[in-house]
Amino acid sequence: MKLFQNITIALVALFATLAQGRVANIGKQLIDTRVIGGNDVPEGAIPFQVSIQNTFGEHICGGSIIAPQWILTAAHCMEWPKQYLKIVTGTVNWTKPDAEYFVEDVKIHCLYDQPMYHNDIALIKLAKPIVYNEKTKPVELATSNLLKQGDKLVLSGWGSTKLWGRTPDILQSAELDFMEHEKCSGAVRKAEWLGQGNICTDTSNGKGSCHNDSGGPLYDAVNKVLVGIVNWGQPCAAGYPDVFASVAYYHDWILTNMAGSGSC
Repeated sequence: MKLFQNITIALVALFATLAQGRVANIGKQLIDTRVIGGNDVPEGAIPFQVSIQNTFGEHICGGSIIAPQWILTAAHCMEWPKQYLKIVTGTVNWTKPDAEYFVEDVKIHCLYDQPMYHNDIALIKLAKPIVYNEKTKPVELATSNLLKQGDKLVLSGWGSTKLWGRTPDILQSAELDFMEHEKCSGAVRKAEWLGQGNICTDTSNGKGSCHNDSGGPLYDAVNKVLVGIVNWGQPCAAGYPDVFASVAYYHDWILTNMAGSGSC
């Protein structure tokens, strides 16, 4: 029995090390997930934002509530085995949850990373439905991309507020400018990573995503719909565009996978 317990503890530690190493490695390349140039979010102002954490209580990624048992996030956030994940809802302070939910299943796009960093989208099914209240509500999904150059969008997350900085306790948000695909392709580093399923925002004003914002929401406050999921970018708000998975582009994938009949 003692040997079995030691093996179990060793495996958990290994998973933790591998997951943290993968996230760190990604961060040192181009994946970056935090809000730079943002402000504290008032309690209940972004009720669909969640903190994806490991069961050791560490914030890993952001995500969005889209249905009572479903969270939308980035595929690269799902490095941890599902039994070591939990979802924190209803709070702007990720260390002080209003509620916690455990994970029943994870659905990752079957063409994730094919080619590099494309189809970076995932769904988390919770073990029980989320209880909605004033601080915990779902967000509507964009069904078509009607955005044009310069349109204002809201990024939120618990990512670092400076390069390689610590995760802030309080949720941050920043208003970003939408960047059309052709312009983004000419400005982004690693343009070959930019797919038709991506949308971009401009970081030339010093605002953007950074470490631990991954998987979090890009919100169209005018039309009140979720338009993007934080994917990758040059750390951190360094003048190169930030890149998101387009919710409108993956709308059918999202709905069919929630219904249990999904495919690529």
